[in-house]
Amino acid sequence: MENNSVNLVHLKGPSLVFLVADLQDSVHFYEEIGFTSENIGGHIHMNYGDVTFILHEAKLKSNIRPNSSVEGGLYFDAFCYTNPEGLRQLHKLFISKEVKIVQGPHWSDGWSELTIVDNNGYRIAFGG
Repeated sequence: MENNSVNLVHLKGPSLVFLVADLQDSVHFYEEIGFTSENIGGHIHMNYGDVTFILHEAKLKSNIRPNSSVEGGLYFDAFCYTNPEGLRQLHKLFISKEVKIVQGPHWSDGWSELTIVDNNGYRIAFGG
C-alpha cells in the first residue's frame, strides 16, 4: 500500500533561530520595522506575514556568529520574499527608521533586492 500522507502535509516557514546579545534590544529593532512579537517561554517569536525569527538570548556574546559573517558564507542569513511594491515600501521604511542597508537596493524589472543588517549582525535580504 502506497503512503500518500506526505501530500497532505502543508509546511510553513521555516522559522529561523537567531542568538542575540540583548533580547529586548532585538525585539525593539524588529518591532520598529513592522514585526510583531510573541513571548514563547524564554524566547521571542518575531512575526511578519509568514516569516518568523525566533530570538533567543545567548549566554556568551561570542556565540553570536551570523552565517553571513563566516568565510565562505552567503551575504545573508535569511531571505524574505515579497513583491516589487512591497520591496519599495520596505525600502522607504528602512530609510525612515535609519536601518543600515548593506547591499542594494538593486532595482530591475525582473528581480529587485536589498539587504539590511540587524543589531546583532544578522543580514536579512528582501527580494521580489
